[in-house]
Amino acid sequence: MKIFSDINTMYDENYIPHDIRTLFPVIKEEPTNKELIEKIQINQYLEKTEDIYRLNLVNKKGILDDITLVTQLDDPPLKAIAWACLSGIHTFNGNYKEAITAINKALDQPVKGDVKAYVFTELSNLLRKLGYLGEAITVLEYTLIIARDDNLIWRTKTYQGLSCKYENPDMSLNILSSSADYYKSKKDTVRLGNVFRHIGSIYTYLNDFKKAQKYINQAMELAIQNSLLQYQYEAMNDLGWLYIQKNEYDKARQIFLGLLKKDLSPYLMSLALQNLGYIEYRCFNYKKAVSYHSYSLQLTVQYEMRDMAFEDYYKLGICYEKLGEMALANHFYAQGFEEVQKEMQLGLRLLGYRKKLVDTYVRFLQKNQKHPLVDLKEEIFGFTVNKPLKEIREIFHKSLLNLHLEQTKNAPELCAKLGIDKRTYFLYQKKLGLKRGDSSTSIINSQFKEYLESLTTHSWKEANQRFEKDLFSFLLSKYQYNKKKLAEVLNVSYGLVIQKTK
Repeated sequence: MKIFSDINTMYDENYIPHDIRTLFPVIKEEPTNKELIEKIQINQYLEKTEDIYRLNLVNKKGILDDITLVTQLDDPPLKAIAWACLSGIHTFNGNYKEAITAINKALDQPVKGDVKAYVFTELSNLLRKLGYLGEAITVLEYTLIIARDDNLIWRTKTYQGLSCKYENPDMSLNILSSSADYYKSKKDTVRLGNVFRHIGSIYTYLNDFKKAQKYINQAMELAIQNSLLQYQYEAMNDLGWLYIQKNEYDKARQIFLGLLKKDLSPYLMSLALQNLGYIEYRCFNYKKAVSYHSYSLQLTVQYEMRDMAFEDYYKLGICYEKLGEMALANHFYAQGFEEVQKEMQLGLRLLGYRKKLVDTYVRFLQKNQKHPLVDLKEEIFGFTVNKPLKEIREIFHKSLLNLHLEQTKNAPELCAKLGIDKRTYFLYQKKLGLKRGDSSTSIINSQFKEYLESLTTHSWKEANQRFEKDLFSFLLSKYQYNKKKLAEVLNVSYGLVIQKTK
């Protein structure tokens, strides 16, 4: 794609590459300003604003403290900085609809010089995360032409190094090494530590574990010297991942378990949980992996960290599949796929765990298309919502027994098929008003009837156990895993719900 019409326009400070926006989808229902601001974590925002002050983009410290006020001011530079800042946070979290909306608001402001350069660094970061690496690098090259502040220039060069991290590791290492030299000369140990971490992660990717550990250890030492706990925890996470790549799972496990005891940000807490889940998956401890990813999913959904949420959906689906729990595997695959569809409708590209999730779910459905547990949808169990358990059981018993009546000649044959005695059958017949020719199975829908047909090969006891397992799985997710609420709706004891949802 041609971003700049010719090289001369790159030197024009009044130029804004509107063509770049054709890469973004048209968002018909944009998030409101309030939604864009509310969906961020305060610690992320404070870290961003501190960086902005350091880049000398604003003269007065504290002016960005009230982001709501700043976005309403008639001050283009401040507004551009604020919106670009918000876009950067949403980009990091993987909330691309919000990130695109915010960066468009920043690009709409008539600004130049370092403010414009800062906006473009955040634009490049968004492009990189969306998979447009070439376009991201081109924007960064333009940014270096218009930037004047040394800190902003080297921040841009660091982004350049990250943009070619996987495509050209050698180039990335050269650029990041130059950045490290600059921060060392400025005695900026905070930024130096971050660059060391990036260099360490590249060496980990290249399986040069000795050099990787050297740089990660240096980053950790700098964080400890400057009493920067979060940076220290980030370096510990990188060290844990290094041990994973070396297949030293016990060492890695101890690091991440230790991190869980720290006062972590939601992002680092989720990252530690996901890494523990990865270790247990690799060690075939699927139940443990499920527990870690379940906890992580609560955080990634609560704090709007969509990139990480898709990893949790994918890992939970695949772990339950390994455990033979096809209903639960389908539940998490389907839930994640539903979220992916929202982005597909926007026209966003499928990358990373979004693509893995979609590909795996398609494979799962193809493999299990005749498996009744795959069809646990709203159409099958929707009728059970807001009904007491007693009523649900009666509907199920009557529907299933009537289906059996259609398939058997007489009561003795039916009883033999179900593994029950005649007395039990006649009690059900009287209680439910059963009679041959009753079409009660159609009172719900065809999908429910198909589900019942899949149970006709089971004994009565097995069919009931299977139905209630599927039922509680469906209702548990329907009521956001609130077991007390579920007990109240079903009009049963809390203990019964606990027993049924173990």
